[in-house]
Amino acid sequence: MNRHFDFISDIHGCAHEMNEILSELGYDHNQNYRHPSGRQLIIVGDITDRGPNSIEVIRITDQMVKGGNALYLPGNHCDKLYRWFLGRPVQVGHGLEKTIQEWEALLPDEQQEVKQKFMHLFEQAPLYQLFDDGNVLASHGGMQEELIGRTDRRARNVVLYGPTKLNANREPERIDWAPSYSGRPFVIYGHTPVWEARLVGRTVNIDTGCSFGNKLTAYRYPEHEFVEVPSTMPLQPDHLNTFSR
Repeated sequence: MNRHFDFISDIHGCAHEMNEILSELGYDHNQNYRHPSGRQLIIVGDITDRGPNSIEVIRITDQMVKGGNALYLPGNHCDKLYRWFLGRPVQVGHGLEKTIQEWEALLPDEQQEVKQKFMHLFEQAPLYQLFDDGNVLASHGGMQEELIGRTDRRARNVVLYGPTKLNANREPERIDWAPSYSGRPFVIYGHTPVWEARLVGRTVNIDTGCSFGNKLTAYRYPEHEFVEVPSTMPLQPDHLNTFSR
């Protein structure tokens, strides 16, 4: 693939900021969000929950994917909403309750439309994606070298939730995997909100906590440039991570 790409992650229902960053990146809202230079948007998971307008983000994502102007990859919040739509038992929290409230406030026909759009997006989404002849990999939660090329249960868990270890209570706990990553592809991911896009080795975390009041960040490839728009949400600094490097 020789196309140029714009990666964003963890929009979390922040439709205003999504529209703002699409404008900054040059996508034409009046032309089905097409980019005049043929760039493609890569949405690296977690389009819903927490923010004020998850339904609108679903609709924009669906429109862009169907128009060939975006590729959508799943995140852990996406997986949970999909399971809720299937009627499976899920713990409603961490922002899912906001998406459900939005959806339940729609008219029945609109509910069905949004449900179908989201479920189709999720069902057709690759778990993660390689670009530029395998030099770049986009994955919501991150990646480990030995899992590249795999789609089994362990790979799925790492892609959706990031690499983890069991803590003293035998519960999964996120680990800072980026400094030790040594795979060939440059990994673009989100999932763990940080104050600034975090470039470590051959990885970059572009989840800058838009739903927590910080900002929405896009990473332009192959230019290796960041584009940012401020969040309109209240700042919740306790939800943003600070690393030693």
